[in-house]
Amino acid sequence: MTKGGFFLFIILTVVLFLASPAFFPVYAITNNEIETKQQELKEIEKKQRDEKSALEQRLNREAALKEELKQLENRIHELRLEQDRLTREIVLVEQEIVYAEAELAEAEDQLRQQEDFLKLRLRAIQQHGLVSYVEVLFDSRDFSDFLTRLHNLSIIAANDLRLIDEIQSERDRIQAWKDELELKKSNLENMRAQVSSNALRMEQLAAERLEMMTDLQDEISSNLKAIQDLENEAQRLDAVIKKLIAEAASQFSGLKGALHYPIEAPTWISSAYGWRRDPFSGAQAWHGGVDMAPYNGAANLIIAAADGKVIFSGWNGGYGNCIMIDHGDGTVTLYAHMSTLLVRAGEIVIRGQHIGRAGTTGYSTGVHLHFEVREYNKPPVRSYLGGGADYRYNPMAYF
Repeated sequence: MTKGGFFLFIILTVVLFLASPAFFPVYAITNNEIETKQQELKEIEKKQRDEKSALEQRLNREAALKEELKQLENRIHELRLEQDRLTREIVLVEQEIVYAEAELAEAEDQLRQQEDFLKLRLRAIQQHGLVSYVEVLFDSRDFSDFLTRLHNLSIIAANDLRLIDEIQSERDRIQAWKDELELKKSNLENMRAQVSSNALRMEQLAAERLEMMTDLQDEISSNLKAIQDLENEAQRLDAVIKKLIAEAASQFSGLKGALHYPIEAPTWISSAYGWRRDPFSGAQAWHGGVDMAPYNGAANLIIAAADGKVIFSGWNGGYGNCIMIDHGDGTVTLYAHMSTLLVRAGEIVIRGQHIGRAGTTGYSTGVHLHFEVREYNKPPVRSYLGGGADYRYNPMAYF
C-alpha cells in the first residue's frame, strides 16, 4: 500500500467511525427530545402571547371605558346641578308671578273703582243734564265764587280722566310684566325638561357602559385564567426540558468566577429583579430577571455571560427572540427580547462572545435585554403562582 493510500484509508476509517450512531447515541436522542419539547413550549408560548395580546387590548378598552364613564358621571353631575339651578329659578319666577298677579288684581280693583266713580258722574250728568252743573255755577254767591266753582268742576273732570289713564297704564304695565314672567317660566320649564332629558340619556349611556365594563371584565378574567393555565403548562414543559438537559452529558462544569456583563455599554437597569407592577396587566408580578436598556433605544450587542452551549436560539413566546446557554451543573443563562440572533442551538460559545443585538420582541415595552440566571441544582428561589418551583436567581449577584 502506498503512503497516499494509507492516509486515505485512515481518513475513511475516522469518517466512518464518527458517522456511526454509536459514537454519541445519547446526545442524538436527547437533543431530539429537547427540540420536540421546545417546539411544544413554543406553541404554548404562542397561545400565551395571543392571550396576553387580547388581554392587553381589553385592558386598554377597559381603561378607555373607565375614562368614558368618568366623563359621563361628570356630565350627569353637571346636568343635575343645572336642573337644580333651573328649578330654583322657576320657583323664584313663580313667586314673582304670584306677586305680579296680586299687584295686577289691586290695580284692576282701583281701575274698577275709578271707573265706577266716573260712571256715577256720567250717569248724574245724563239724569240731570248740564242744568245741575249750571245750577252749581249759578248758585255762586258772587263772580269770584262762580270762577272758583267752575275751576273746581274742571279740576274734578280732569282728575277723573287722569286717574283713569294712570290706572290703565299701571294695569297694562303689570300685565306686560306678568306676560313676561309667564314666558320666562315657560322657557325655564322647557330648559329644565331638555336638561332632564339629557341627564336621562347620560344615565342610559352610563348604564350601557357599565354593562359593557362588566362583560369586558369577564373577558379579562377569562384571559387571565387562560394565561395562568398556559403558564402552568409552560412550567410543566420547563421541568421536562430541565430534566432532559440534566440527562445530557455536558462538557461544562458550571460557572467559574463572575459573569461577563451581558450587554455592551452604555446601558441602565430599567427593571430590577423581584416584585414589580406588570407593564401590561397592571397587577403585581414577579420579575425573574433584570432588564438592561441601552440609551436612546440603540441595538447594543448582547454578550455571552460565560462559556457554554447554546441549547435554545429562536422565538420563545413572551421572551421574543431568545437564547439560552447551558453552562453545566444545572446552570442556564437566558437572554430575551433581542432583535437579532447571532448564534444557533448546538453552538459552543465563550465568555464575552457576541450572541445577538438588543431589541423589543415579545412582551416588551421598549428596547432592552431581559437577562436571567437559572440554577436548577440549587434550591428554588420561590414558587410560581401555579405551584411550580422557580429557580431564577438574582443576576446582579453574579457580576
